[in-house]
Amino acid sequence: MADPRSFSDADARTSPADPLTPRPNPSMIKTLHPRDYNEALFVGHYYREGLPVIMDLTGLTDADAKPLVDFAAGLVLGLRGDMDRVAHKVFLLVPPGVVIDGALS
Repeated sequence: MADPRSFSDADARTSPADPLTPRPNPSMIKTLHPRDYNEALFVGHYYREGLPVIMDLTGLTDADAKPLVDFAAGLVLGLRGDMDRVAHKVFLLVPPGVVIDGALS
């Protein structure tokens, strides 16, 4: 293993970014309407890419929506983001480093 002290600042600038670090894109919010728990994969994918996600669960029963809310809460907590309920069964997941400005009504 290489000695970390042997790397220069130039190496740091040319090294690929950490793939787990979200790259915020404040110009886009992804809206998803999951039909079942199997579609939680898409919520996680876009969120980990650094995109805010609107998760609209209005088409699901409370019993079907609960596991998706639990998944989203764990995802947001684990990656240190934020989650807000914007309407009944509609949630906004905001990745760390992203600021949503404006009134939600």
